[in-house]
Amino acid sequence: MDIYFDDLLDTYYARRPLTLVDVGARGGLQPNWKPARRHLRLVGFEPAAAEHARLSALADGERTLYIDAAVAERAGHVVLNVARDGGTSSTLAPNMSFLRRFPRAERFETVEKVTVAADTLDRLLAAHAVRDADFLKLDTQGAELAILRGAAQTLAGAFGVEAEIQLGALYIGQPSIGEIDDTLRSSGFQLFDLRPAYWKRSAGTLYGGPKGQLVFCDSLYFKTEEAFQRQLDAVIDPFERASTLLRAVSICVLYGYLDYAIELFEPNRSLLDTPLANELGRRLRTQVPFSARIPHFRGRGWLSHAFYRLHRAFFPTVDRWASGGRPLGNLD
Repeated sequence: MDIYFDDLLDTYYARRPLTLVDVGARGGLQPNWKPARRHLRLVGFEPAAAEHARLSALADGERTLYIDAAVAERAGHVVLNVARDGGTSSTLAPNMSFLRRFPRAERFETVEKVTVAADTLDRLLAAHAVRDADFLKLDTQGAELAILRGAAQTLAGAFGVEAEIQLGALYIGQPSIGEIDDTLRSSGFQLFDLRPAYWKRSAGTLYGGPKGQLVFCDSLYFKTEEAFQRQLDAVIDPFERASTLLRAVSICVLYGYLDYAIELFEPNRSLLDTPLANELGRRLRTQVPFSARIPHFRGRGWLSHAFYRLHRAFFPTVDRWASGGRPLGNLD
C-alpha cells in the first residue's frame, strides 16, 4: 500500500492508522500486510511466553503491541495444550486418532499443559485503549468461534476478518465451518474467499493426485456493501467518515480485491476533496502494481498443485525426502 498511496493518504493515516488485531500472532506479520507497515497499528495476542517475548523484542515503534493473554468467550482461565510444534498448540485437545492417519502427526502431540489468564477480545482491547479495530485475524487452532462470540463490539466496527477453520477433525470439540459462518454473517460479514489446505494420508502419500483430504482452510470475510454503508453513514465526524472509507478501500487493495475497493469507493467519493477522490479513483484503476491485483487467497492452491505435478513428472523418487516425509502438495 505504501507504494502507491503514501503521498495521498499520509494525513489520514497520521491521525488514524489502519488497525490490525492479530489473535494467534505467532510468526509475526503476514506478507500481504507488510506493504501497509508504515501506516499500520498492530495489536497481537500470543499466550505462549517464549513466542510473546520474541515478538515483543522485534516490535518496532509505538504502534506495535503484543499482549500475553489468551482470548476466549468469557473471562477466566483456559488450559493451553502446548504442542511439540508450537504452531499447533490449542486450548482444545488434539484428536490424535485422526491426526495419526497423516504424516508428521507427532507435531500435534501435547508436551505440556499451561493454565493462562483469558478474557474476551472486547474487554482485552478496551483495557489497552484499542477501540477501533479495522481487521481481525484469527489463527487459534480451533478457538476461533469462542473468540468471535466474545468480540461483538470489535466486529461491529471492523471491516474484515481472516479466520482459520478446521474441516478435518484436528481437535476435539472444534467448531464447524457453519457455526463460524453463521456468527460472522449475523455481524454483517460475507464470505469473500477460501484458501484450502489438503493433506495426504500416510497409507498412500505418493499415490493419486496431490490434493488429499481438505483438512482446514483460511477464510476471508468482508463487511457486505449494505452493512459497510450503514456503518459509514453512522459516523458523524466528516474526517472520520472519510478515513473509515479509505481504510476499507486499503484493506481490499491489500488482499487484491480491487473490484470491491472500487465498488465501495465510488458511491462515497464525495466524502473526499474532489482532486483527492479523482486521483485515488485513477490509481485504483491504473497504478496498483500487478502483483497486488492477484487476490491474496485465490489460485494459490491451483499453483501449488501444478508445481507438484511438474515435480512428480521430473523427480518421481525424491518427494518424501524433499518434503520431510509429506507430499509437496500439502498446504499446511
